[in-house]
Amino acid sequence: MKKLIETLKTMSFKEAVDYIWEYYKLHIIGIAVLIFVIVSIITNIVKEDEVYYNAMVVAPVTYDQVNELSVQINQEHFDEFTFSIDNIAYQGGGLSEQSYEQVQKFIARTATGMVDFMITDEAMALDLIEQEGLKPIEDVYTISKLESKGVELLDFGTGTIYGIRASKLDVFSGSDVFRNQIILIPATSKNDDMTKEVFDTLLKD
Repeated sequence: MKKLIETLKTMSFKEAVDYIWEYYKLHIIGIAVLIFVIVSIITNIVKEDEVYYNAMVVAPVTYDQVNELSVQINQEHFDEFTFSIDNIAYQGGGLSEQSYEQVQKFIARTATGMVDFMITDEAMALDLIEQEGLKPIEDVYTISKLESKGVELLDFGTGTIYGIRASKLDVFSGSDVFRNQIILIPATSKNDDMTKEVFDTLLKD
């Protein structure tokens, strides 16, 4: 395990993903299938027609802090679907600097389109941009609307807006833990139509 982590630290994000996919694809597929089965079972038990919008926190926060955010955002804002929040135990830096288990989880979720909305920091954002792992924000939401709300737009030196500061979004704005984090949209996100509703709702005065 230590040898794998040391190997990943010498690689770029794309190299690390390719390396892990090549040698651990069966494990990753297995995890993805297991997650899908678990989500399907829970959905059938709780509510057959429940719709999920999937977010992931990639930041140095605790499980309790993520759970508190999830409860608050659903109680205060969303009735027609569940804003589901997962997280990985993030240690800062790029993906290759994370533990093997967390890298597996991250790749399994993003590769299968199970992350629509990501909450992270600049280091991870830069890593994902370099490997073409993000959608421009304009692909899912109108930039002028964000500007009219005073949202800080982030292009990370690319000339294209790939992220926004969470400080102007309700729920995030009142949290010392989350207000300075960055919102990103993974390139593999599937529920972009719901992303517009999420932004509209969280940007209301």
